[in-house]
Amino acid sequence: MKSSAAGILTALVLATPLTLFGLVVLAAAALRETPLFWHNAGGYSTELRALVLEGFYPALVIYFFWLLLGSITVWRMLRRLNRAGFILLLACAGNWLLLAVITTVVLWNNVENLLEGLPFHYHAS
Repeated sequence: MKSSAAGILTALVLATPLTLFGLVVLAAAALRETPLFWHNAGGYSTELRALVLEGFYPALVIYFFWLLLGSITVWRMLRRLNRAGFILLLACAGNWLLLAVITTVVLWNNVENLLEGLPFHYHAS
């Protein structure tokens, strides 16, 4: 029983930072597609704009591979029918959904722009 509780705690310790990082990447994706963020009218600092501009895609790649590693770990834990594996399975499923939302947010504005004949990362002033 004690090892089961330790496994569940380990699963939560592994899943929580992944989910929090995914939420940060989602916030950055939302900011990237907000026109006020890029203009000096939104009250956002230049440092935050530079961080989002330079760090978004590396963070997205890190999040993807971290989630892939977590999914592989889940597969190994589930083969042993470990309770912690089921917790990680739920966390990974939620994070894959979060990644799909992030990807949709990033692509949505760009696809609209291309369909309207505008440049790829265009935001109306």
